[in-house]
Amino acid sequence: MNSLSKLYFVLPINTPYFVHYGIKMKTFLKICSSYKFWVGFCFIYSVVFAFFFRFSNPEKRHNVVISDAKGYYAYFSGFFIYDDLNFNFNQTVELKDHPETQYTDYRYKLDKDRVYTKYYIGTAIAYTPMLLSAHAISVGLGWPSDGYTLWYHYAVVLASLIYLTLAMIFMRSVFEYFDIKSWVKNLIIVGVYLGTNWFFYTTWESGLSHSYSAAVIACFLALFIKYKQNLTPRRMANLGALLGFIILLRPTNLFVVAFLPIFFPSRAEFTVFFRNSILRNKATIAGLLTVFSVVFIQLICYKVQIDQWYIYAYEGEGFNFLKPNIQKFLFSIRKGYFIYTPIMIFSLFGLYRWYKKSKFQVSYWLLIMFAHIYILSCWHMWWYGGTFGTRVMVEYYIFWMIPLGVFFSSISRKYVYLSTPLFLFFILNGQLQTYSYIHGMLLWDNMTWKLFKDVFLFPMVPYGTF
Repeated sequence: MNSLSKLYFVLPINTPYFVHYGIKMKTFLKICSSYKFWVGFCFIYSVVFAFFFRFSNPEKRHNVVISDAKGYYAYFSGFFIYDDLNFNFNQTVELKDHPETQYTDYRYKLDKDRVYTKYYIGTAIAYTPMLLSAHAISVGLGWPSDGYTLWYHYAVVLASLIYLTLAMIFMRSVFEYFDIKSWVKNLIIVGVYLGTNWFFYTTWESGLSHSYSAAVIACFLALFIKYKQNLTPRRMANLGALLGFIILLRPTNLFVVAFLPIFFPSRAEFTVFFRNSILRNKATIAGLLTVFSVVFIQLICYKVQIDQWYIYAYEGEGFNFLKPNIQKFLFSIRKGYFIYTPIMIFSLFGLYRWYKKSKFQVSYWLLIMFAHIYILSCWHMWWYGGTFGTRVMVEYYIFWMIPLGVFFSSISRKYVYLSTPLFLFFILNGQLQTYSYIHGMLLWDNMTWKLFKDVFLFPMVPYGTF
């Protein structure tokens, strides 16, 4: 007898009121147990947050596209509005006509005639459909249509929220592959989104690449799971196009390919797949061709800008593989991954449960995740500039959510009464940290333990309580 049946037993359900109440409660519980309901909840909550905290604030509403995002966004303006991939409008429209935005000069020069931006075009492609809609509305209604008015900022946030929805939809396929329970899927998708900086980079700094990368990577993984038993040329071409897009968004995200073996229960099964479906399958050529075709878009941009097919755009920046900063990357107060994303600590507990099911998957996960963190921590600026938490991990949260889901799926359902309050605390902490960050109390750089303690759980807990 479930809890709802017990409710019917103890109440005088022969009366029409309680029969009606019971039916409504049963419908409500059914709705709340739906994964789609929680995806919709995250979308609507994000819209409300963006409206009240971003677009109702006269000083912040025009600053969706800031910092690095300016360099991504410039491709849209250069292609569709100004026909100028040397970005001369940066010195006129952006600098002089829109002082309300945070101006950034994202242009780099080889010489006085050849100008380029070091940022890649993938993020601009991701939000171009919504920007074109905003541009069409502006032109149609006779409003200013220079690419930097409020409608365009709306469009970028909406694009980010659409990609959020897609990410969550495709993540569901990944969770189902690992037999993660329904209630756990709901718990972790809400907990990780609202309790980490994924929320911030979706609703606030929506112009950066992370929310888009998370969605395209989730789509790539979901289709790989679906196709891996029969990789036809058409399917490989689809996977190749997605992988090319992933690279255009952020070239280091090519590393996602290294995670694919975790979708095989044993090393033997992966070896057979790799030998028969990759090395001996002509469809692999179709996949490689589509990868190159998509990445070629960036090379065309370089050719138009500087009359050469390639340039290492991050001159003076790079990886120093002899000097990793793993401890700082994971635990420092400056940007430590586990400090600002504490919910992921439970993923480590999940590895033990997962290991009982598949030693290969967990052993490989540990190996490749260590390699991934090692590489990221070797970047010359291991904290990745002015960020909220470790932003370069956002697109890889899906790989942390797998052991997190395995952990909670393996415990008895009675412990849901313990896990739910815990997740609610992580959500509360994540939302309060987001509030503190956008109000300048959590610093974008150079945080200290003293300041972190002072603003912990602010504004619900008075400043300096801890």
